[in-house]
Amino acid sequence: MERINGAGSIDAGRYTIKTRKNRFTLVVILVSATLTVMSGSTIAPVLNMIRDGLGVGASSAGIIITTHSLFLAVSSPFVGIILDRIGTRKPFLFGLVLYGLGGSSGLYITSFWGLLASRAVIGIATAFIFTSITVMILNLYEGGERDQVMGWRASSNSMGGVVWPMVGGALGGISWHAPFGIYLLSIPLALATLFVIPETKKQAGGQAGGSSVLDIFRTRPVLFAIYGLVFLGSILLYAIIVYLPQQLEIIGISRPFHISLFISIMSLAGGITSLMFKKIKARLSYKSMILIILFLWTAGFTTISQTLSFVIIGAAVILVGISQGVIMPLSSVWVGELVPVSFRGRIAAYLATFGLLGQFMSPIIFAPVVEHAGLPSVFLAAAGLAVVVFLAFLLKMKR
Repeated sequence: MERINGAGSIDAGRYTIKTRKNRFTLVVILVSATLTVMSGSTIAPVLNMIRDGLGVGASSAGIIITTHSLFLAVSSPFVGIILDRIGTRKPFLFGLVLYGLGGSSGLYITSFWGLLASRAVIGIATAFIFTSITVMILNLYEGGERDQVMGWRASSNSMGGVVWPMVGGALGGISWHAPFGIYLLSIPLALATLFVIPETKKQAGGQAGGSSVLDIFRTRPVLFAIYGLVFLGSILLYAIIVYLPQQLEIIGISRPFHISLFISIMSLAGGITSLMFKKIKARLSYKSMILIILFLWTAGFTTISQTLSFVIIGAAVILVGISQGVIMPLSSVWVGELVPVSFRGRIAAYLATFGLLGQFMSPIIFAPVVEHAGLPSVFLAAAGLAVVVFLAFLLKMKR
């Protein structure tokens, strides 16, 4: 098993990894992993305040949260090419700096279109951060150790979903602008990167496992199923983030901090599940995990659509959180097992593309449902999507 040790170097496939003070390398990676979920969930608790402050509708407010997802989706393939050519350290550093500058601009922006532009910048920055972290872990670890670290990464991401919405909700008591200051956390992480993140540079030689990305997709069609699962998971996740605060407002829960608690317990459930991913993967096949994920989505969203009890809603979002806690490490590790090292940047980048495209599309997909059938129907429609995919997957397995 490949490990980073001392102040030397290791050979990971076709990459030479130079290490410095690597004792804190994993810490910086895991803390940085929380930034990807921070992109949207930090300002989710003040969604209603942003809506009222800018004088926009419910779905327009949702697009403010998810605009970064579109730009992340579009830019991720280009980020993957950069990673495969020059390594992960410099793109990672660039992403952290851009993230802090773009995200914190919401502290003083007061227009709808200005805020959309800042969200576009943070989307590009998140593409660099998310994909760099995925490739770093795939290159630095193997086997059970990789499963464990990828689970830690997903758990850190989920824990960010616990902490940052609560902090955002607390700061929302000051102003809807205040939560945007949280994005400045990436600046000290960028400084730490200069000292503790190893560089990966591709060695000279041919590309193993295929001559192009098209060859990879042609010989490994299961990649499309993985991307599809990530895409659906993101659509459903943002159905919670965008529409649950507005559903809670209907039943009398309107304070930003109280709303943040529901998002946080979903993320907490996901984080705890991700911590156990190594054990889950050792006992269950990928197919079994997918079936469980689809069942939990169906149960969770159906429950939310049929109740006005905040306790039952809380239990339902925990089910959704558990499913989300499996998707990230499952998809990342599965991709790492399927493709050669020289293609990992590009193939892993499409995880971000499909995941964040799903986030952007979520309020667009569900907007007609809200308009014609009301907020509760959004969650019933989400459950319906999960059921359709569940049945299609069962049919495919039988064939």
